[in-house]
Amino acid sequence: MKNIHLLSCFLLTTIILIFSCANKNTSDKQSNVMELKENTNQEKYSKENTRRFNIDTKNTIIEWYGKKTTGAHNGNIQMEKGALILNKDGEIVSGKFMIDMNSINCTDLNGNKKQSIEEHLKDDDFFGTDKHPTASFIIKAADADRIYGTLTIKGISKQIDFPYSKINKHQYKAEIKIDRTLFDIKYKSKTIFPELGDNFIHDDFIIKLNPLSITK
Repeated sequence: MKNIHLLSCFLLTTIILIFSCANKNTSDKQSNVMELKENTNQEKYSKENTRRFNIDTKNTIIEWYGKKTTGAHNGNIQMEKGALILNKDGEIVSGKFMIDMNSINCTDLNGNKKQSIEEHLKDDDFFGTDKHPTASFIIKAADADRIYGTLTIKGISKQIDFPYSKINKHQYKAEIKIDRTLFDIKYKSKTIFPELGDNFIHDDFIIKLNPLSITK
């Protein structure tokens, strides 16, 4: 009788565990389905209430500025392609830009000096354009006057944010300060090589979008 009683208890426990697991799996499946539906609805809502605008590369101007102890240099660089996603109120939701690093142009020099600095900016001391012909920026979020996202240079990605302003419905301007050492650009950096004394290049360089233009 004792053995029969123990067997009955074992069978009852087993049945309870089986039903509990079955109910849990059903509950998990239902939860996953509901989550999938919610995500699908959010994605549908997002698509219905946002609009994609391509970057107008011909009318977008990207300027760069770099400083060293003996002076400064500046120039421009070309946007290769990109897009902005705006909501129904014309606010920035997301976006992505690709910059052609081989298009680096120095505008404050001429002749051999101009050619020399452009070639140096393209080699491994700086942007290494043979291996990394493009740089990119992905917008993760934006508010009324600041953009947050991921900048990738030389295959290295870092989170940055910067102020911006809206010129009109299809144009923006921004000034971005970038610490080049974060992207393995160490040439004559006093932070990396303190023994340089006064013969150094500033770590920060400036990128100005003036303007960033979009088109339908």
